[in-house]
Amino acid sequence: MTAKALLCYNTKISSYTNMERTLYTREILEQPGKFVKNGIPVFGTFKGHPDRLDIRGVKNPYSFHFPKFLSNLRIKSRLSLYFSVGDYIGHVNFLDAKIFGFAEVVFWNAKTLKKFVYHSVMGPRKRFVPHDMNVAATGCYMNTRYIRISWDRKSGRISLNFKLKGDSVRPSVSASLNGRFSDNLATELTSILPSPTMRRCTGKYNAGFSLKGSITVTYKKQAPQTMAETEGLGFLDINRTYMKVHNQGEFITGIGSCNDKPVLFRIESTSQEAANPDRYNGNMLFYDGKVTVLPPVVITHPFGIKKDWVIQDTENMIDLSFTPSSDNINRVSIFLLKAVYNTIFGKLEGTLATCDGEKISFKGFNGISQKYNIRL
Repeated sequence: MTAKALLCYNTKISSYTNMERTLYTREILEQPGKFVKNGIPVFGTFKGHPDRLDIRGVKNPYSFHFPKFLSNLRIKSRLSLYFSVGDYIGHVNFLDAKIFGFAEVVFWNAKTLKKFVYHSVMGPRKRFVPHDMNVAATGCYMNTRYIRISWDRKSGRISLNFKLKGDSVRPSVSASLNGRFSDNLATELTSILPSPTMRRCTGKYNAGFSLKGSITVTYKKQAPQTMAETEGLGFLDINRTYMKVHNQGEFITGIGSCNDKPVLFRIESTSQEAANPDRYNGNMLFYDGKVTVLPPVVITHPFGIKKDWVIQDTENMIDLSFTPSSDNINRVSIFLLKAVYNTIFGKLEGTLATCDGEKISFKGFNGISQKYNIRL
């Protein structure tokens, strides 16, 4: 081989090596203030939290030119707080459909797979999911279904409290869990994404933090079983979207510790996904207090959602499998809204790569997957 050919060959090898070492990334920008300016969404991935997560006012988000107040009514919001404390893992979910609200508490004993499910439909209210990201609260205040999530940036605190009355089948349960945004390991990220075209948008906010508290389970005619106050992890997901008529999607939330470091991640694939998902998507990993943006994925479950799920990307950063352990199906049919939600607790195996190139290996890692189909 000539010297010139050898140099060319070595250059190619070096180029391939550099390509292999290049990890997927998205630029993380400073908060822009407002997310809709002059009727146009400000797309991007942003550091920390905004003062308000508000996407109202987009000009002509649909083919038909509705007045802005009618277009704003098509924005649907969801707030979910995931928790993993002691033997318990689950989430509290609020859905804001404008004319009504829906609250759900679903959690499991990760060791026994005992499932606890409580639902509540709430009548008209100005807003079920707050815009204010500094000081706010939302809740369901029925006698048999008390659920409240609140946060206050000034004190750096986020709280989850619920007290749910049981029946002949379900026990009564209560919980008081508190986290701190001021914790060194607390992590935040905001994304404004096309939904799926550039004329509409989705606003997302995610936060990971330490949690501390206890959960009490009381079966009928038995003494209360109170878990001692325990430290754990919490993950907050707030989503606002200009919805289409038909919407479907799947996402995986991982929450736990690996190598004695907190790991929280959200990976999703939905019909609202941006037309250019490499540039705009909401997949992210919080590892030991540091943010890694993740590439778009393909989620498959060739033998059905109750069998193994496969979650992979094309960037060699995500290679996971999810094995379901316990499934909960929730069907909602109110007015024009029809929805089916599958919430599944299970175990994750595989690897994720951080922005520093570190490979995190999982085996028997707790996760919650969800599959939904909504028609408005």
